[in-house]
Amino acid sequence: MKANLLSERLLLTLWVGSLCAIGYIAVPMAFATLGDVTLAGNYAGKLFSAVNILGLGCGSVLLISKLISSGKSVTTLWRFWVLVIMLSLTLVFVFYLQPEIVTIKQLISGGEDTVLERFDLFHRLSKDLYMLVTLLGLALVVSSDRREVNS
Repeated sequence: MKANLLSERLLLTLWVGSLCAIGYIAVPMAFATLGDVTLAGNYAGKLFSAVNILGLGCGSVLLISKLISSGKSVTTLWRFWVLVIMLSLTLVFVFYLQPEIVTIKQLISGGEDTVLERFDLFHRLSKDLYMLVTLLGLALVVSSDRREVNS
């Protein structure tokens, strides 16, 4: 049981640490130092893609681990539901928001300025959801299910 908790902590720390490092350190530094907004934006997109793929992997392993270790009682664990939300939001990033932003960027670079409002909307939505995933992850990192600790 201790090995399971340790591996869960390790995966959570990897996932949430990468969210923090990329979203709140690397990407702002890219925009501050690269000078070219387009270059920084493309670089940021690649970083976010990488962190989201990492999140899909970590989140999937964590959910499967929870299902195996807790069985049918897994649905009573709040941590399980937080993981489900985090993984679902990461899926939204990977399969909807990121491709949509890429498409909008292509339209903008092709001279279609009419989609700027749409880009702003998707950018704000992405930023807010990214922060939500990060905060949920931090809540998981600093807490535990009482039953899991006492078992």
